[in-house]
Amino acid sequence: EAAEALASTSASYLVNTTPLTSENQLPAYQPSPLTPTRKQKHTLLDREPASELEQTYQEALCQSLAREDQYKASTVEMQSVLVLQTMHCNRIMSQLAAQEDKEKKRKKRKGKLMGDGLPRLLTGEAFYNRVVEFENAAAEEEVQRENRRKQKESRAEALGAWKVADKERRQRNKARNETY
Repeated sequence: EAAEALASTSASYLVNTTPLTSENQLPAYQPSPLTPTRKQKHTLLDREPASELEQTYQEALCQSLAREDQYKASTVEMQSVLVLQTMHCNRIMSQLAAQEDKEKKRKKRKGKLMGDGLPRLLTGEAFYNRVVEFENAAAEEEVQRENRRKQKESRAEALGAWKVADKERRQRNKARNETY
């Protein structure tokens, strides 16, 4: 029954056999506030029982208060575990989303025009468009690679100049310290 009830909610992906994706989000958990667990002074327990019946009532009240404290502690523990599990699930979902993005990028960059093993009409419009798209993507990737190489070289030159300037600054500071 619980699985059937869950199937009609936003968390239905948990009971379906379809694979999980990063778009599947757990329903938000709203912890319920608890009354304070501090020890309260109960005047009924302070009085001396006048009869055996009052003694029985006081013992029952003590047991009831102990059970309530135990339930509260158990509820706090379960809420803490649930919050930690939610944090863990969110972290895993972000990792899954990153992995899915990486897979999409890898599929886009594949170097195969006919990777599915099916025959192609090499002069067909669809295949020609794929070839043009593939060549454009390869050219764009080459331009990006060249830009990254140039940026790396310029960073290396700037770092070299900074190291020389830093060395000179250290020597000046050392000379100043020696004069004092």
